[in-house]
Amino acid sequence: MQQFARVLTDKGAVPVIVKGDEHLDLRPIVSDINPDAIAGGALIAVDTSRLSPVVGDFTYLAPINGIRQIAATGFNYRKHIEEFKLKPPTEPEVFLKAITSLTGPFDPIFRGPNQNVKLDWETELAIVVGREARDIVMADAADYIFGYVCVNDISDRTTQVDEEGQQHLVRAKSRPSYSPIGPYLATGIDGMKLDVWTKLNGDYEQRGNTSDMLFGVHEMLAYFSSHMTLLPGDILATGTPPGVGFGKNHFMAVGDVLECGITNLGAQRHEIRS
Repeated sequence: MQQFARVLTDKGAVPVIVKGDEHLDLRPIVSDINPDAIAGGALIAVDTSRLSPVVGDFTYLAPINGIRQIAATGFNYRKHIEEFKLKPPTEPEVFLKAITSLTGPFDPIFRGPNQNVKLDWETELAIVVGREARDIVMADAADYIFGYVCVNDISDRTTQVDEEGQQHLVRAKSRPSYSPIGPYLATGIDGMKLDVWTKLNGDYEQRGNTSDMLFGVHEMLAYFSSHMTLLPGDILATGTPPGVGFGKNHFMAVGDVLECGITNLGAQRHEIRS
């Protein structure tokens, strides 16, 4: 396993590889963790022997710079489907989120000016695409996965469902700060054996495991590639476990603290602001 991150120091953004307690500067190898670096192969098996640790204070940034597409699906965990008493879908749902919704793993989440917002959490494993994928088959999907990140698919349930019961996913999930990712981008891990969790103000709201997915990561990537071209560095969010606020009529308010994490991908922490 390799864990990558991007950190902000007093000298600017620095791509790093995490080794124990050290964050080793990757700039002798790549200028940044971006689509070119991901597709170019320099990060496949990094020789850390000539890398130096980052010293001094830093903050975590989103672990990938220059993401071009955020693809996503819904109702992909069996227990999540059961909690809403729904019939399991026969194929994955496909939608996109605005790139401008991306934010870092410790940045604030802003509710927005609408006072009727019902702000909800959805911690999700996201596939990081390693090379251009179009019309691939599931048997080849592993060759197109560079790694994984944690993304929280923040949603406003008020604007998601209209008075006639129609879903409007893009508008509900695309405001600035509604897609925090990170802190780590991990490679060389099994995406189907990871714990996923969410806490609100210190209390667990979600606890699940990616083994509960209805459509696994390989099937998901192949399916999406049959409907759109996925590019290096794109992320594909694979759905969330049970325990979202929508099912409890319990939503986030200004001043709340949202935390979430996935095995090997680190933990996020966000303050909810107006």
